[in-house]
Amino acid sequence: MQQDIPVWSETFETGIKAIDRDHKALFEEIGNLADALIKEQGPAEIEQAITCLETYVLEHFRREEGFMIQAGYPGTEEHLRKHRSLERKVKCLRGIHRGGSSDIDPLKLGRFLGNWLTGHILKTDMDYVPYLRGERDDQVPEQTALLNEVNVRVPANKRDVVERFVALLMSDDPMAHEITGLIETFESRLDDQEMAETRKLFCSDD
Repeated sequence: MQQDIPVWSETFETGIKAIDRDHKALFEEIGNLADALIKEQGPAEIEQAITCLETYVLEHFRREEGFMIQAGYPGTEEHLRKHRSLERKVKCLRGIHRGGSSDIDPLKLGRFLGNWLTGHILKTDMDYVPYLRGERDDQVPEQTALLNEVNVRVPANKRDVVERFVALLMSDDPMAHEITGLIETFESRLDDQEMAETRKLFCSDD
């Protein structure tokens, strides 16, 4: 069963040493977690394996994102969305394990994470390599400032609505508390949806 989980090979080399080291380590962390599950190690050992994977995912993503920003890679925003999606799934995986679930399927987990990583490297990551090497001349200027605005950027025709909405939330109007509650409820539903999707990806079908 372990042989079904993708492993690092020279096929995945980007030629950027720091990135390649990170990618190789990520394959190892995925393998370590799958191995801990296959061998039915104790909760503490599995928790440690999840922690190691989550930590390295976050460290690698931030390092890689820094390179893309510095290089002015125009696909940075979309790339970051893919990073955040995987981060949420790994966070949900931790929640599933801490909830006492024993139905995490090591093969499904290893295949998904391994296949995500291989596909991400071979397509998404390879797209930014020419920019890191300085081989492209269509870089995006002021990339750092652009990314700082991603979470608040809105269409021009919605700006007034957003400004009035923020002003309402900052006020003492009773409606502000009601809106805050609705937002928290909506976020909770999104979390539940993400958790359900993660269970389908990582847990046994029965």
